Order: sequence, then C-alpha cells, then structure tokens
Amino acid sequence: MGLAKNWLLLSLLLVIWMPLGRGKVYPRDIYRRTPKFRRAWMGVESNTGPNFGGWLLRILNSDGNFACGGAYYAPLLVITSANCIYPYRNSLEGATVEGTAFSKCDDENVAEIDTIQFPERFIYRKLYMDVAVVRLKEPIKGRLTEFIRLCTVKVQPRMRMVVFGWGYDSLEVQKPSSDPRNSSVSVISLKECRKSFGKSLRLSSTSVCVRQPKNPRQCLYDGGGPMIYKRELCGVVSIGSQCQNTSYPGMFTNIKRVARFIRETEEGIKAGYIFRAPKVRQKTPAKVIRSPATSEINTTELKYEAKTTTIDPLEAMVCN
Repeated sequence: MGLAKNWLLLSLLLVIWMPLGRGKVYPRDIYRRTPKFRRAWMGVESNTGPNFGGWLLRILNSDGNFACGGAYYAPLLVITSANCIYPYRNSLEGATVEGTAFSKCDDENVAEIDTIQFPERFIYRKLYMDVAVVRLKEPIKGRLTEFIRLCTVKVQPRMRMVVFGWGYDSLEVQKPSSDPRNSSVSVISLKECRKSFGKSLRLSSTSVCVRQPKNPRQCLYDGGGPMIYKRELCGVVSIGSQCQNTSYPGMFTNIKRVARFIRETEEGIKAGYIFRAPKVRQKTPAKVIRSPATSEINTTELKYEAKTTTIDPLEAMVCN
C-alpha cells in the first residue's frame, strides 16, 4: 500500500515538473492549424534563452516604427489596445507584427497585418471595450513562438501583476529599449482609482487600475502592452496615464471582461463570417532578417531564470 502511494506521488511530481522543464524550443514553426494548446505558454519558469515568452509581440506601422505592444493568442490573432492601434486602421499596407523571441533556426519572425477587428461599442479615446483583435495574413514563425491564454481569474485589489513594454511612452524619462522589459505592479480598487483621477477621467466596467512603480524608470506603459497574472493575459495597457508622473494609477483593459468579444471574433473568422482584406497585387516584399536576441534581461522583483540543465536547448537545436 505504501509503495503504491509513493508511486502515485512520484507520478504526480513528474506531471507537475515536466511542463516546466521541457523548455520552449519547439521542433517546427507555427502554421495556420496549429492548436493553441500545443504552443501554450507555461509560465516564466519554462522560458528558454533571453526572452519573456514567445507570445510577446510588438506591432510596427507601415514605416517600420513601433506602434503598439501585443500578445499572440492564436496562429492568426494578436490582442492589443483598440485606442493604440485605431489611428493605423486605414494605413495597414506594410504594417507588421514582430516576435520578440528568436533562435538560430529562425530566418524571420514577422507577419503582415490583414485586418483589425474593434468592438461595436468601442469609442476612440474612451476606456470602455478598449481591446482590438489583429488578424495576420500568415502566422508568426519561430521555434520559440507560442500563444498565451486569456485570463480566467477575477482581478482583485492587491493582486500582483507583471507588465511588459519597451518604454516608448516615456521618452522624457529615458530612451526606449530595443529589447522588452518587465515590471511588477499591484491592482488597486476602482474606488481608489476614481479618487486619484477625480473628474479628469471616467472609468468603465472593463477597466482595471494598478499602482505604478514609484521610480518612473521602472514604469512601462506602451499602448497595448500586455499585463499577465501567472500564465494568463489579464490586461492590456489602455489610455489615461503616463510614466512621467507615476502617482497616477496605470489604466488597463480587463481581459476577462472583454474575453467574449475576443472569442466571438475568433469564431467568426473560423466560420467565415469575418472576411479578409481584399487582395491587392503588389511586389513581393523583401524578407526581414532578424538576429537572435542576445542581450541579457534584467529583472527586478521577479526571477525569470531558465532552469539549469547540462545541455543548452538553444544550442542543441537541429534546424531542418
């Protein structure tokens, strides 16, 4: 009986440990029919190499400049802020979405934008339903590229979240980083948030507020930048705050409150109710070659260290 219990306990520990220890090197690129669960992000403990997760993306405008942060949800779908990407809706030719996790087997980690879906009740420069689903022409390739799950927990005050960004919102504070950074924040109540802003900002039922770091150099507030809790996407940067004055709360869209719109958009695309943009004949664009990220990531409050192994999985990769 004791042996059976010990075997059961050992099996349970193996099940818990294996997802975290397998790393994030996948044998092949993502394709249109790749199931989300097969490339689901397993948390910061399972990252391989200098990255925060293959789901973290940045959206570039037609000029190749940073526009918004984004989160990879499905092979052709990216989640971002509606307010951030709305000004670019009529100039999508040449606009792309770029991955942030690179390996030696990746020639390109970029995909062109096809269309953008906004909630019917979204109003530009307002907080309500500040979320958009970006549809790609092709999946973002990469052996480290993966998807993130939508938030399933109720976001409550005092919960610790992690936000990601590059610092493009706070040029007066410091120069933006070429590599993504992260920062830890805590959720505050809507009552406390309303008290901070007074009548200058009207909150909505889809908003969530966080207390910003006291040091402006640790503040990350790029539009559409993701906010995670454990292994799930629970928010995206909305409007209403800046890093120059971190005494004001940071405003995010509560993903759990807008998840229905995201899933209905996904279902509509699969069913063919939401159409692609009309095809336009144009010259084949040159491939964008990206070098693997080699810079060391500096974390402050959270440990984002890969598990120690005898063989570096990135170096052991076999490129087909």
